[in-house]
Amino acid sequence: MTAELRPPVSSNRKRTAARLSQNLEKNLLAYAAAAGAGLLALAQPAAAEVVYTPSNMPMAQPFDGGALTELDINNDGTPDFAFSNYSYFSHGLGAAYLKILPDQTGNAIVGVLVEGQHQVTAAALAGGVEVGPDSDFQSSPSGLVMGGIFVSTIQQDLGSWLKVETAYLGLKFVVDGEVHYGWARVKLVSPGGYASGSISGYAYETVPNQPIVTGQTGGTADGNKQVSQAKPDSARILESGAQTLGMLAMGAPATSVWRSKTTADRLP
Repeated sequence: MTAELRPPVSSNRKRTAARLSQNLEKNLLAYAAAAGAGLLALAQPAAAEVVYTPSNMPMAQPFDGGALTELDINNDGTPDFAFSNYSYFSHGLGAAYLKILPDQTGNAIVGVLVEGQHQVTAAALAGGVEVGPDSDFQSSPSGLVMGGIFVSTIQQDLGSWLKVETAYLGLKFVVDGEVHYGWARVKLVSPGGYASGSISGYAYETVPNQPIVTGQTGGTADGNKQVSQAKPDSARILESGAQTLGMLAMGAPATSVWRSKTTADRLP
């Protein structure tokens, strides 16, 4: 009897090839997912959060010996700064001034030396000014003058708030040994009217050593500075990663296009 001839078993090879293709596809999908997760992780910013407190807190009126108005910028129950509103004159001598004092060790105020004046005073900052590690912070137990008149043998006018009605103070304060930055908006009754005013809002950055912009009520300092419309590095990374993964899915022809593109990108 003639032995029955059977064709070579090729279906197993096909099934094996199919399994390899599935495995390869799963690996590519896993790689894409992992790469995407990594790119998203790179794109995540620091957990920066600006906490803004709207207010209309009138400052205590001046009297002999001074009146204090305290500011708890992060609302934790511990005052961080105090405003001293002082007025005393006798026989043509004395002083009237508004000062800001640090209430805790390590706290400080952005200072400025006004032309023609003999000491650093609290800076009257405009909106949109960054307050952070590079700011010129000053601290004194007796505080920094915002605006005032001092009369002894001569009369001296001090402070950058002498012609200001509304401006910002740049503040640095310490919480649990870590430095935070903030601002307080002060509104006087009139330009130079430092004898009567109010705290009309304040804010601070919850992330230690993270700068804040005066007037900023949310987001990050970089996001509030209108200095550039360029996309951040994280956005460029995500775009590049998405293009790369998409071209890998298209196969070899797209890979050659991607190589050409990246080469062209490197050309001046």
